Amino acid sequence: MSTRRNARNVVETYFDGQHLSLYDLKEEEIDHRYLFKNNIPAYPESVEFDVKKVSHVTGRCGLEGIFTDLGFRQPSNTSHFLWWELSITTDDICSAEQRFLTSLSPCTHICDQLPFLEYFTSKAFQKESPYGNFRFTFSIRELLYHYGDQFCHDQSPVLRVYETVLYKQEILYTIVVHPRNIHCYDDYPRLPKNGDGVCGYAKGSIWWRCQSPSETYRHRFNVNWNNQYYVWDHVCLALHMEPGWVLHVDQDRLFKRLNVCEVSQRHLLKPPETPLSLNEADNIFTNLKAGVGYPGVRD
Repeated sequence: MSTRRNARNVVETYFDGQHLSLYDLKEEEIDHRYLFKNNIPAYPESVEFDVKKVSHVTGRCGLEGIFTDLGFRQPSNTSHFLWWELSITTDDICSAEQRFLTSLSPCTHICDQLPFLEYFTSKAFQKESPYGNFRFTFSIRELLYHYGDQFCHDQSPVLRVYETVLYKQEILYTIVVHPRNIHCYDDYPRLPKNGDGVCGYAKGSIWWRCQSPSETYRHRFNVNWNNQYYVWDHVCLALHMEPGWVLHVDQDRLFKRLNVCEVSQRHLLKPPETPLSLNEADNIFTNLKAGVGYPGVRD
């Protein structure tokens, strides 16, 4: 276990080369305000998702840079990573609910069960983003194909367990993706294809066992509700990028993979980026297409 300050000057507690479950983290000697709370009401634990897509979200300046470069590059000279988060769809949530309910009672018919995960507040399930208004979404297969084709000499990239990072109310599990001829990650374990771990990769999908689907839980005391704040967990892919590398994607594909989203109330944009309304973001998107004479529409 170590600590550091990230590019946003936020203190991180991190565990190198490990994906520690919520239970494992509680076994560590960590001074943490929320992790050890014992008054959290019962909630669905270890809900398994099978996720086929990832997304990269940026602001207006980032959007313009991506279309200027026709691709994605590392955001700064201080980072070797291009970050992608799991893109969890409504279908992914429904499938995870069905698997969870079946695991509780395999013989029970679940077709009449009302959805329950949509009521939890994990940012992993939210449509808005703290990183900007412009979201590029690719299948994991497609992203790894482009990365392997351009940087891995026609070989498939390597996926490894990189870190568990603990914040005030957030647990981040990072997966590093790198070419086989980059050896600085050799001491990190390969990401498993199966098993009882936190996450892994198999057949074009990231499987992830979500351990805390909400950052806020509610108790009912007499006639009043009482909020209990906790931690939520999620998974990100960190693509290794050398200085000057650009993960190229043709213009048509960039437009087809792009949509606009709202910015979270608690956002992480840094100047000169600012949150935009959906209408403002849509206008920028429309003007961008018109500026290059793009005839296509989003799919």
